[in-house]
Amino acid sequence: MELIMPYHEVPIKTRNYTMDLFKAIFAIFVVFVHFPLDGWIGTIFSTIGICGVIYFFLISGYSSYDKDDKIACQNILKRLKRNAKITLIVILIYTVITTLMKLIGGEFTEYLDSFKNPWLFPRLLLLGDLSFINGDPLWFMIALLYTYLILYLLHRFKITKYSFFLLPILILFRIWVECYVNTYNTDWHYASFFLASGVPITLLGHYVAYKKDAFLKSPMYLTITLLTISTIFLFITVFVKVFDYDVAQIFKIWSAFELFILTLKLPGKKPIPVMGKIGKDYSLYIYLFHFLIGVIVAGIIYIPILSIGVGILGSIGLYEINKLIKKKLLIKQNQ
Repeated sequence: MELIMPYHEVPIKTRNYTMDLFKAIFAIFVVFVHFPLDGWIGTIFSTIGICGVIYFFLISGYSSYDKDDKIACQNILKRLKRNAKITLIVILIYTVITTLMKLIGGEFTEYLDSFKNPWLFPRLLLLGDLSFINGDPLWFMIALLYTYLILYLLHRFKITKYSFFLLPILILFRIWVECYVNTYNTDWHYASFFLASGVPITLLGHYVAYKKDAFLKSPMYLTITLLTISTIFLFITVFVKVFDYDVAQIFKIWSAFELFILTLKLPGKKPIPVMGKIGKDYSLYIYLFHFLIGVIVAGIIYIPILSIGVGILGSIGLYEINKLIKKKLLIKQNQ
């Protein structure tokens, strides 16, 4: 899922085919976060999906970095504008579809009353809470907008390398918020606050780009060993609490980070059939639209795996329809 720019804008020689593979895998598993399966298998799939969200933030931070602050500002501003446009369009689509669903379901009055809540828009702006239009997954896009703005300012004032000293504090803050939310089963939207979600991990991705040579020169066996250890502890802590605390976030970040480093070390030599295309072309659409499509399906018959399957396939269908429309418009313009 390339949430910061489409991969076709990147010169083909720089494409990371392994990254395309994991973008596809994580885009699919994110769907299991929003339509969880029962039992331990559901917990495992949801955990993989959450690690995927961390992985996507790392991609955003890594690919938006440039050692030249002026170029970095240009790139980040371009992505900020693009993502703002995408976010606004998708929110509009979600709003229209949700409004129609409420009208058909006879819940339109209650739906309108929800807009009277004085905390509605503060929660939307600060926490990315779009649950009132069935837009829960879109918190990522809002957090990313704030994060891009912060990265832009860091480069604008040429203080990016100094901001890296704050990384330990920011990551600890993220871990604390996630631990609190999951341990005490409080509102998960608190963990979507951009300073606790997007900024720490995206800045970490920025740091990886800043120290790219050092990370790439580190021994492969060390990366694989650390990834193995972090993954083992991840699935232990997902099922076993430490003194009644949920500390799995530590290992979710660690595992996603080590996998990201491994991805950079093993970029692949050629596209991976099917999964490569899903990662390159479809992952963003799967992320943006799976939930809305899945909710519509669930409103008819609630079978999680059905919502998951239709959500993924429907999102791919929307991409192809959009691609076809653009192609026809381009042909018409050239006539």
